[in-house]
Amino acid sequence: MYSEIKENIAKLSEAIGNIELRAKNESRELTAKETGLVCEMEAEIKHLKMSLPGPVLTMPGNGPLGSRSVVYENNPVEMARAVTDRSYKSMFCRGNARPLDDGGFRSDEEFFNVILSGRYDPRLQVRAAMTETVPSEGGFSVPSQFASQWLDASLPAEIARNRAKVYPMTSETLKVPAWDAKDFSSGEYAGLKMQFLAESAVGDKQTAKMRQITLTAHTGAIYVDASLELVGDGVNFADQLRAAMIKAIAYGLDRHCIGSAGTGAGCPQSIQIAPCLVSIDGESGQASGTIQYANLKKMYARQLNPDKAVFMFNNQAIPDLLELNIAVGTGGAPVPVLNQSGDGRFTILGRPAIATTHLPTIGSANCVMFVDWDFYSMGLRADVVLDMTDSHRWTQRERSFRVIIRFDGQSTLDGPITPENGDTLSPVVGIAAI
Repeated sequence: MYSEIKENIAKLSEAIGNIELRAKNESRELTAKETGLVCEMEAEIKHLKMSLPGPVLTMPGNGPLGSRSVVYENNPVEMARAVTDRSYKSMFCRGNARPLDDGGFRSDEEFFNVILSGRYDPRLQVRAAMTETVPSEGGFSVPSQFASQWLDASLPAEIARNRAKVYPMTSETLKVPAWDAKDFSSGEYAGLKMQFLAESAVGDKQTAKMRQITLTAHTGAIYVDASLELVGDGVNFADQLRAAMIKAIAYGLDRHCIGSAGTGAGCPQSIQIAPCLVSIDGESGQASGTIQYANLKKMYARQLNPDKAVFMFNNQAIPDLLELNIAVGTGGAPVPVLNQSGDGRFTILGRPAIATTHLPTIGSANCVMFVDWDFYSMGLRADVVLDMTDSHRWTQRERSFRVIIRFDGQSTLDGPITPENGDTLSPVVGIAAI
């Protein structure tokens, strides 16, 4: 296995060298197609190198968690690093000025139309051959230029990916290291405690506590059926399908990271089942299916970082939240709890508030949540696969389409924070069923 991987790396490196040498001999720059092939082969080389077996990963004795490298058989290996710019090119082409691969297609609409036609096209043969590392049956690897457009277009509508720690993934799994710092009861942080020493006194040796989470590139598939008449005669069907897929990607990512869909096996972890979740009980005598100001105050008090967290609630809760107010004596005007600015954005207790149908309806557990997304990690693979078949719905004269993306998400804390004084705190706070 080891020798086979090394051989494949050597072949890919040789192929890159041949392409660059040919361009040099012809006194020209690489063409867009050649540039795309080189980018993809370099990505595959990186993926193969990461799959090589090696010894146990060890942290440097005095290195900070955010350092660029760790010791790996005396070989520095880049650690998982979250990105601030979540655009596709920033995540997967860092430091690479080459244009993304378009697969020889003028646009993603042409790419769609060629697939829809069902006719032979040599460009599709290349795309089909590039899906070997994707755990799916067949399909066409979407050129990175178009995958970039789709994922970037879906980003503005997303809640989780816009706020979580996002990591680009170049292999099936990615280990994200972190300090094990959830118990502050004895005044320690991850096993480290400040000491004051007299002159020449010897300090107590301390050992930092660490933990790591493993992000796994789960396969998420989006299916859609369309009649053959619509496919063949529909006006701008390819463009409509593209727009629908973009919206479905955004919806699917949030549905699993926020909604109840992310509570099963083999999928990203929903914040609703985060192991660090703190649940706030209702007030004594509180009517079922209601929200009170006291609920929100207590959620705020149990949030680890209230100055960074955002409130989220089901759309059904908007009428109740708009009616909540803080009474000011007997002569003052009530102060509303849910406020709306001129641009339509909501706030609760001064923090951003987002309505989303991914949370359950009012009265259910977690119908309102207060979350600091810095404690939620998402991993995203660069590859997007598009597949099409007539066999699944042949008797109904329908064609089936499938888009596959691979990602993962989970909380980085495995339990609430126990402070030195007071109640437990958490970056994920929800309201209990009432």
